[in-house]
Amino acid sequence: MFKFIILLAALTCTAHAADSTEYCAGIVYGPKAAFKIDAPEGWVLDNTSGAAMKLHCVLYPEGETWTDSPVIMYARIASTTHENIREFIKYSVAEFRSQSKDFHLKEFKRGEVNTHEYIVMDYSNGPYENYERVAYFQMDKAVGYVVFSSVTEEGFAEHADALLQLTQTFTYMPAFINYSPD
Repeated sequence: MFKFIILLAALTCTAHAADSTEYCAGIVYGPKAAFKIDAPEGWVLDNTSGAAMKLHCVLYPEGETWTDSPVIMYARIASTTHENIREFIKYSVAEFRSQSKDFHLKEFKRGEVNTHEYIVMDYSNGPYENYERVAYFQMDKAVGYVVFSSVTEEGFAEHADALLQLTQTFTYMPAFINYSPD
């Protein structure tokens, strides 16, 4: 199981809501990889609201909630059986295509951040009928990814660049592989 821990960068970054805890940055970790991301400007990281869906790192715009926001993001590490970024993207695309004959994709951007390759893909008309932009990060023996999702094309156009801002904060954190807070 992949987990999420919080980095408290500054007290001004911390807010408490009735059903969530919001932060500026956090670390996603698991048995083969760990990475840190920062919330884009105007967004918060939340480690509790998505937990029922096994999403321990969710993001949404300030003033919104995980359950009500029309645009959201979440961060994960691919299954331990996926170690290569291109193979994982190919696998993901095949899964989407098997569920939706109208599925569309395009590579939006590729680059390197902190010596790690990333690829950003745009998806639409998938099985959930959302507009999505996904950043995939190649790590040692693992792939991390962050999904931006919007229920409308307008929301996608307005907010999708937040994912690009987030990609620039990606930091590989090998010290947190198999982290145990106990």
